[in-house]
Amino acid sequence: MTRFLLLPVALLLLITGCTTINQSSRGAATLDSSWGVVPFINNTETPYAGDRAEAIAVSLLYGRGVRHLESYRSKPQEDGQLLPDRGVRQQEQGVAWAKEKGVRYVLLGTVTEWRYKVGLDGEPVVGMTLQLVDLKDDRVLWSGSAGKSGWSRDAVSAVAQQVLAALINSIDLAGR
Repeated sequence: MTRFLLLPVALLLLITGCTTINQSSRGAATLDSSWGVVPFINNTETPYAGDRAEAIAVSLLYGRGVRHLESYRSKPQEDGQLLPDRGVRQQEQGVAWAKEKGVRYVLLGTVTEWRYKVGLDGEPVVGMTLQLVDLKDDRVLWSGSAGKSGWSRDAVSAVAQQVLAALINSIDLAGR
């Protein structure tokens, strides 16, 4: 009898994969306010991982019902593309832009991992942190971090979408 109980539990663990999510909230954001997404910081060795994650996040926010959403686009820089603080500078410029435009909430993100593991199977691994800042008083309204490793047949972007969906779906939204 015990074997029959262990099999469904083992299958459930196998299906869910390896996901870790931590988040905290200090209130709800309103859907009818203006939202902004600024460039995500890419702390990986994968080029454009921040841009890819940002694009997925914008799509998921629209899916949650955010309608007044703007994205900050920085101008490409000729030199200094590989400077470690480039993403931080772009994010700071994006927050200043959002304040100038009167945006209420801004989503900040950092990509901490975006790669395939080295080995026979080459599983995709993604790690993210997000913060939702209320620009009315510059306080962090919500923050979350998550990481997941997928199966060898999964794409990194598919795992990233799962991680970002889990994070964005955990944001408290008023009016839902």
